[in-house]
Amino acid sequence: MLESVASFGPGFKPPSYHEARCTLLKKEVEAIKTDLLEKYKVEWKKIGCTLMSNGWSDGKSRFIINFLINSPTGTMFLKSVDTSEIIKSADNLFLLLDSVIEEIGEDNVVQVVIDSASAYVKAGEMLMAKRKKLFWYPCAAHCLNLILSDIGDISIHKDTICKARKVTVYIYRHSWVLNLMRTHTKGRELIRPGATRFATSYLTLNSLEENKIGLRAMFGSEEWQRSNYSRKAEGEKVMNIILADSEFWAAIKYCFKSIVPLVKVLRLVDGDAKPAMGYIFEAVGRAKDQIARNYNGIQKHYKPIWDIIDERWALQLHRPLHAAAYYLNPKFHYNPEFNAYYEIKRGLYETIQKMCPSPLERKSVNKQLDLFHNTESMFGMDMAIQMRNKKQPSLWWESFGGGCKELQNLTVRILSLTCSTHSKRRNRLEQQRLSALVFVKYNLQLEARHKKRILENELYDPICLSDLESDDEWIIEKEDLVLPKDHTWMNVNECFEVEEGESSKKRKRGNYFNILMNFFN
Repeated sequence: MLESVASFGPGFKPPSYHEARCTLLKKEVEAIKTDLLEKYKVEWKKIGCTLMSNGWSDGKSRFIINFLINSPTGTMFLKSVDTSEIIKSADNLFLLLDSVIEEIGEDNVVQVVIDSASAYVKAGEMLMAKRKKLFWYPCAAHCLNLILSDIGDISIHKDTICKARKVTVYIYRHSWVLNLMRTHTKGRELIRPGATRFATSYLTLNSLEENKIGLRAMFGSEEWQRSNYSRKAEGEKVMNIILADSEFWAAIKYCFKSIVPLVKVLRLVDGDAKPAMGYIFEAVGRAKDQIARNYNGIQKHYKPIWDIIDERWALQLHRPLHAAAYYLNPKFHYNPEFNAYYEIKRGLYETIQKMCPSPLERKSVNKQLDLFHNTESMFGMDMAIQMRNKKQPSLWWESFGGGCKELQNLTVRILSLTCSTHSKRRNRLEQQRLSALVFVKYNLQLEARHKKRILENELYDPICLSDLESDDEWIIEKEDLVLPKDHTWMNVNECFEVEEGESSKKRKRGNYFNILMNFFN
């Protein structure tokens, strides 16, 4: 900020509080809409987009919905709406969602990803009834978190987490014990906060396993034995869990046999660098197979996990778009193990029927599907074959699907979609002017992150399911935050619609808002 002020030269006078909060902010909002939003609209018109709604409650118990628009170029923050008075009304939620779609353009929106609460479900169905070409789906990441939470209710998982909680609560409640633990674990903590209660529980289990040697050394040390804590009943119970309960450590490993494969899927769908729609169908199937292998094919061990996955998958995630995206992904379609069974083909044709209302267009798409399946036209070229596993599916279709124009347009729209309302830090802010501040800051940061990904060539490589990491970063993902943790830069209490009026004093003007935004960056 100081460099920007200095570059302006002598005579610079900063903007008044009124100018910064009204005049300049409004100008920057309009600039973002003109420059950034228009650029995204070109892509939305060409290949479609996903409308994402992400709800949260602020400190005043108001329920806020953030609306964002996702496409391969990036995610655009649209606006925040206070829905406290309508959150339980499906009719009102439908009207809100419908108005946002109208704002974006019905032909531009392929799908809406929203919450899975009953009011949202009904609103989504009403939306599809009105907008015949539109899909709505619950957030895949939320669904997977519910699967993981359901698994956490299985007795061995629940008992293991309960014991782990006893250990951590006891250690962190007594400062002397906590200091002794840190000495033996070389400063490493046991509690690992995650995005959800379930996440925190399993990250802490993993941390206990990593620090097993240090914890056993601590409770076996002379310092512990000589302390008063070792002679009290509570301390003795915790010590026995760590030193004498061999089942506790075995149970941790047992639990992770079912958790890690699902965590890979969660990391896949909860990222926004690359569209995941073409991968989720296969990823869930692979996760189930891996869980069965982890339990050595013993049905009584893996079947309860499969039942939980199948129940959530059938109710929330097993949708036509997912099946169609799987069928049209060249990485899987040309794999010798590919099997287009009934459910996949039904999902494919339901998607075609919905997205291609013209009978003539459907007929063309059906013929072109045969060319794709039989590797005819450009699909059979050496370069197309070589790039099946090296290029993002939507980009592969843009390169080699030109001989099947109708199918190419349809497929690019499908394979460019996301699956989740990405778990960015929510904007716990006042409405109106704060929404404008978020609009500017959020979109500038999203644009900067997209440019960084282009420079690092992150948009080219396709997703490799076998390479997804399974360590504990799956929930506390190390990513660039869209907004900073500290929101004090937006502590504004008045509403944005306040009349501007005129400054009482004339001053030499410059691009003050750019200077302010340089400071924010």
